[in-house]
Amino acid sequence: MISNEMFGSGIIRIKIKGYLKNNTDNELLEFEEKGIKIKNKIIYYNNNVKNTIKFSDKEIILIREGNDFLNTFVFNINRSYSNYLLKENNYDIDLDVNTFIMNVSDNSIYVKYLIVETKCEYEFKIETSDIL
Repeated sequence: MISNEMFGSGIIRIKIKGYLKNNTDNELLEFEEKGIKIKNKIIYYNNNVKNTIKFSDKEIILIREGNDFLNTFVFNINRSYSNYLLKENNYDIDLDVNTFIMNVSDNSIYVKYLIVETKCEYEFKIETSDIL
């Protein structure tokens, strides 16, 4: 099999299946998208929102960017936080986040966390597979 990595680009087309679950309100948003993986970065679009995930064993950065907002999460067992920016008014708010569980493997990312200000607990999980 010939992959893009063989030619030095390092870009792999992937299939992404995942969910965001609000455990507090018992709401579940499932998604299945196509995206790309470049080393420790995954990029995909869901509902016209660009999602970029940068990850290592110790930290996960999730950036969600739509036409009118930019939402950044930094998950780290020691210190996690989020920033939400409304582009039109250039108004932003910082939110404290408590990360309970954070697992990163070759084909999946899982985070369980609490937004301190709203007292809402969430789970975010994605699983990836190569597109042949």
